[in-house]
Amino acid sequence: MVAALIQAAGRRTEPPADAYRQVLDAAMTALREKSRRRRERSWLIGAAAAGIAAVSVMLLLQRGEVSLQPRMATVVRTIGAVELRSGERWKPLVESGGAIPAGTSLRTLAGGGAALSLGDGTSLRLAATTEVQFDGPRHILLRDGMLYLDNRASLGTGFRIGTPLGTVHDIGTQFEVRVADGMLRLRVREGHVEIDRAGERLTGGAGEQLEIDVLGGVTRSMIGTTDPAWRWAETMAPAPDIDGRPATELLAWVARETGRRLRYQSPDVEQRAATVILHGNIRHLAPLAALDAMLATTDLEYVLEGDTMEIRARTE
Repeated sequence: MVAALIQAAGRRTEPPADAYRQVLDAAMTALREKSRRRRERSWLIGAAAAGIAAVSVMLLLQRGEVSLQPRMATVVRTIGAVELRSGERWKPLVESGGAIPAGTSLRTLAGGGAALSLGDGTSLRLAATTEVQFDGPRHILLRDGMLYLDNRASLGTGFRIGTPLGTVHDIGTQFEVRVADGMLRLRVREGHVEIDRAGERLTGGAGEQLEIDVLGGVTRSMIGTTDPAWRWAETMAPAPDIDGRPATELLAWVARETGRRLRYQSPDVEQRAATVILHGNIRHLAPLAALDAMLATTDLEYVLEGDTMEIRARTE
């Protein structure tokens, strides 16, 4: 039907050349004008958005809520009063989850504490009345107080902890550093740690404690991986999300945080632990308290024997 209609209409009459050129010129002029208006509108929208963004960033910078510095750490947990300083003013750290940029100082007040993530699975914990400054990637300045670092991933060149009495270098480890009363104390829980002091290098291994006084005197002693002195760091340990996870993950975390070797009563018990799925939240619970809570509803139990945590089938 359509073909018949086209054939019946025949060829259309060609328009005069002058009329064709006038219509074409008018169409091209309208198209160019429309394109020009579209470009101007896009530029104005972009300029307005950029202006709003610039003003927003300026206001946030003035209020100290944003920094152009790279992120050095993320706050995971705080206890009591914790403050941060970027510039000249200290202000309260009101919530966890905040990013700590390079050049920022952080301090805990009496009764306070903080746990931070440094990336790659590395955990940093600050005891009460401690002040640190994040100078750059893997470089922390401990001005005063006590910190605990768990470099679980053992990646890169480790971390440098600067102190007034020397620089501490970790080699894939768990360790504690304390600066107070003109003394530097290093406790090594796992791995090895080096102290560089005025060109002199000291090394501490797992289970060792080194104390350096202001005159450079060094005293060495031993400290067990399950010594109560580590308890404060265990209390600040960021708990993993174990809801829906096998019991073996919780057991491995507790063993590491408490400085113990994990042992199963038998291969059958280990297999059982791998099939037990946990439910609940252990947030803010110390490792052994979390273990008590989670195993209470299972047929597993644990026994502490020296520096070993053995997992057994419940007999009751």
